[in-house]
Amino acid sequence: MLNRQDIIAPRRDIMLRLTIGIPSYNEGGKIISLIKSVCESALNCDEARISEVIVCDHSSDSTPQILASFMAQHRYPMIRLVHHDERGGAAAAWNEIFSLASGDIVVLFDADVLPLKDCISELVLCMDNNKIGLCASNPICLNPGSSAARAASFISSWLESIRKRGVSQYTVMGRSLSIRADIAKRIIIPKETIAIDLYLQCRILEMGYDILYREKAKVYFTPPSTLRDFASQVLRSRNGHRQVSTQVRRLGINASPWSVLLTAVKTAYTNPADAFFMLLCSCLLPFYRSILPGTDSYKWTIATSTKTKVTR
Repeated sequence: MLNRQDIIAPRRDIMLRLTIGIPSYNEGGKIISLIKSVCESALNCDEARISEVIVCDHSSDSTPQILASFMAQHRYPMIRLVHHDERGGAAAAWNEIFSLASGDIVVLFDADVLPLKDCISELVLCMDNNKIGLCASNPICLNPGSSAARAASFISSWLESIRKRGVSQYTVMGRSLSIRADIAKRIIIPKETIAIDLYLQCRILEMGYDILYREKAKVYFTPPSTLRDFASQVLRSRNGHRQVSTQVRRLGINASPWSVLLTAVKTAYTNPADAFFMLLCSCLLPFYRSILPGTDSYKWTIATSTKTKVTR
């Protein structure tokens, strides 16, 4: 895996075509802001243009109607709404986006994030390098107010520090990433997979391609503001990583205990208050594990406290 920031792809005469993929489940309050931000971010990318936006939607709220209204009023970007009445899970959404994509590169965004203006440029800049199959983004936690949100903010900062140290099971985050479409079409993620980002990372490495971490490809996300939602996300992440542990060990991308400890200490030194809240919230995980449903299912309980509009 690569994580250098100084790799510059050669200029190409023909612009890259981008397929923006957005899996959506009851994201009507955020998805239009995301699409507008994605279009703004794409304007800063001279090497590529958006050819389509594929929204794979499994919503039970008014998200399809909100999107339909937006599509009727805007000719660009070209949006393809694929709605399913039954929730199929995140893996099914990614698989469908990969299969339908007509672009050269697929750029995936969670529906509840907001990319910075240079995000897309950073994610596609090096894709002319045939050795690179996937570029990973840098998720940034916003507005940590409650104890749970500050705990999530600490974890986000800690993970960012680990990603800077090189390849590990924490490199690729599903909030945003880019992948070559020709590679994506050769991958089918099992529908029961929870940690779909880690599974995708493993498949890319197994296929012999490199993964590039782009620190400047920043996307904002809203952290969970309730202990219940915080616990659900942490427990789901643990269970998801266990699902893919065999592949992680085989590829040798387990973060060493020493690097995990060192980055945790450094992050705690920088953010002692957030570290305290993380420890406090973590003490409650055994309790929430006994009462929370769906943390070991690909159809997990959605964290409602993260659905507020993302503002920079």
